[in-house]
Amino acid sequence: MSQAEHNNNLQRLCRICGSRRNKGRPYRCQAFEDGLKETFGIDISDDKSDIHPKNLCFKCQLHVSENFTPSDFIPVEWKGHHDDDECWVCDQKSVPRPDIYFPSSSKQSSKRRKADSQQSTVKKEQEPIKLRDINECITCGICKGYLIDVATVTECLHSFCKSCLVQHLQTRQTCPQCDILIHETAPMQHVGYDTKFQDIIYKLVPGLADNEARRLKEFYAARSLSVPQKGAPSRPITPAETVADPEQGKFPPNDGRAWFHTHDVKIALCIEPKENDSKLQQMPMKYVRCSMRLKVEHLAKFIKQKISISDDLELTCNKQLLKEGATLENIWLDTWKVKEAPMRLYYNKK
Repeated sequence: MSQAEHNNNLQRLCRICGSRRNKGRPYRCQAFEDGLKETFGIDISDDKSDIHPKNLCFKCQLHVSENFTPSDFIPVEWKGHHDDDECWVCDQKSVPRPDIYFPSSSKQSSKRRKADSQQSTVKKEQEPIKLRDINECITCGICKGYLIDVATVTECLHSFCKSCLVQHLQTRQTCPQCDILIHETAPMQHVGYDTKFQDIIYKLVPGLADNEARRLKEFYAARSLSVPQKGAPSRPITPAETVADPEQGKFPPNDGRAWFHTHDVKIALCIEPKENDSKLQQMPMKYVRCSMRLKVEHLAKFIKQKISISDDLELTCNKQLLKEGATLENIWLDTWKVKEAPMRLYYNKK
C-alpha cells in the first residue's frame, strides 16, 4: 500500500488508543492540547502528519475533557509506514486497547460528579456554625444585646427584646429598625411574642438562660417579691373572687367580659397626692399599670377605694385639671407625650 493510502487510513484512527473512529465530527488533537499533556503526557507539537493521527475517538476525548487528571494508560507508540505486512495501519486491524480506561458514558460521569457534590455539601452542612456569623440575627436592634423575651412586629417581622420594644412604643408608633408605622393608636396590638425563637437563642448562646434567670431572681429579691412562674397567676385567687357578680364588675372566667381590657395598650402611672397636701393619704402602691382606655372618673373611684375616703377627688397632670370623661390615652397625647414614663398624676379633694 502506498504512503498516500497509509496517511488516509491514519486519519481514521485515534491518536491515543489506535482504535478506528466512528463516522461523524472529528475531535481534533489541537483542541485538546493541554488536556493531552496533563492526562497522557503527549506533546502534539512534535507529531508528524505521516506518522501520528490528528484526531481522537469519542471515548478518549471524553476522558481527556472530563477528568483532566494523569492516567496510567500508555498511549499507542506510532511508527512510520512499512511496505511489508507489519504495517497494521494499512491492514485496518486496529482494535481498542484492553488496558485503557474508558468512561462508560457521560451520563454516568454526571451522576458521579453529582454524588461527589452531594458529599461535599453534607460535609459543609456538618461544619459547626460560628456564633459571630449569626449574631446579627439574634441581637436586639435597640439595646444591642441578645434577645430576651422576643417580641416581633407583625408589620415588618423585626424582632426586639420585649422590654425594649414596649419602652420604645410608649413614645412612638413606628418600628425602631425600619421606621414603618405599626399602628396609629394601638401599636402593641400588632406585636407577637415568639417563644420558639427565644428557645433557639437560649440553646445557641451558652449560659444566657441561666444568667437571665439569675438576674430575674435578684430583681425580685431586691424588692422582697416572689418570682412569678410562667403560666401561673401572680397571687393565689380567693374563693370570693371566683363568684360572678356583673353589677360589681365580676364575671365568670369563661365570660368574654372578664377579659375586655386584657389586650389593650397599657400605660404606667405614678399616682400621688397633690403637693403640699398632707391631709390626703398616700396610695398603698403609687405605681399602677392600666389600660389607656381607662377614664379619669374610673381612676378617681379606684383611688378613693385605695385610700378609704368618701369625698370626691379631682386629678391633675402637668398642673392641668383633667376632665372626668377624658381617657388616659388623651391625657398622654395632650399633656405628657414628650416626657418620660411613668405619667405622673396628682389627686386632691374637690
